[in-house]
Amino acid sequence: MKKNELLDQFYKKRKSFINRVLIATIILLILISVSFQFHEKESFIARISIQGIIQDRKDLLDQLEGLSQNENVKGLLTIINSPGGTYVASKEVHDSIKNISNKIPTVAYMREMATSGGYLASLGSDKIFGNEGTITGSVGVILQTADISELLGKLGISPIIIKSGELKAVPNPVEKIDDQKKKYLEEIIKTMQKEFLQIVRVKRNISDNTLELVSDGRIFTGKQAKNLSLIDEVGNENDALNWLKEEAGVEDNIRIKDLSLENDISRIFNLSFLKKKINYLNQNFYNGFFAIWTPGI
Repeated sequence: MKKNELLDQFYKKRKSFINRVLIATIILLILISVSFQFHEKESFIARISIQGIIQDRKDLLDQLEGLSQNENVKGLLTIINSPGGTYVASKEVHDSIKNISNKIPTVAYMREMATSGGYLASLGSDKIFGNEGTITGSVGVILQTADISELLGKLGISPIIIKSGELKAVPNPVEKIDDQKKKYLEEIIKTMQKEFLQIVRVKRNISDNTLELVSDGRIFTGKQAKNLSLIDEVGNENDALNWLKEEAGVEDNIRIKDLSLENDISRIFNLSFLKKKINYLNQNFYNGFFAIWTPGI
């Protein structure tokens, strides 16, 4: 047998194997999807996960909106492991969970980290659990930029900036920030910070002294946060789930519906999320107002 014929057979077998794997995977995913639909009319407790940077979470907001319209959901467990994200995205998640809390019991469980915007998201729930080693707090808003005007000058580059007003496109890395512009930005940050702190004050019912303590952006362990009433209980995910079942008045064996798993499966069938990831990589991530804890950056 000639060498080319051997290669042709090898490629045919490999192609056939790959096709069989793809078909088997699609069938498995369809069966899982059918299984989800089969349980559609059963009562359940919803479980969602908020992982990583909170930014552009329309998928999560749509799921939360769907839950608010679903009569079969009896409670919501939110697992948070996030340093925060954009202030607006974190606030949107908070507002959506708060809206659901008006209809069903909700509980948040903080894992390794639920700081800044991650903590803000947790404040939408009726009850907050955290582990002793959980890092939380970092209440505040941050705007990060850089002044590279001197560097450009050393490179012989003179930026040309034409704008309609003195405060247009501030901050701009290629122009210096004078005291007026800096004060303007500080006022915006303070306004957003006051809103954040007001949510903490109302939701956690903490004293002015405690509010002042947390307002400087410091972080706390779960145990410290419990002592300051920033969270309700120190425990684990099962503790949070057991509280939720008792609060909802449901059977202990009620189905737990993991919405994050369903979302992952649906994204496999919708490859448009790859385009979003590529667009995300083309963005300047630290250009905007963030509620985030980023040590070392």
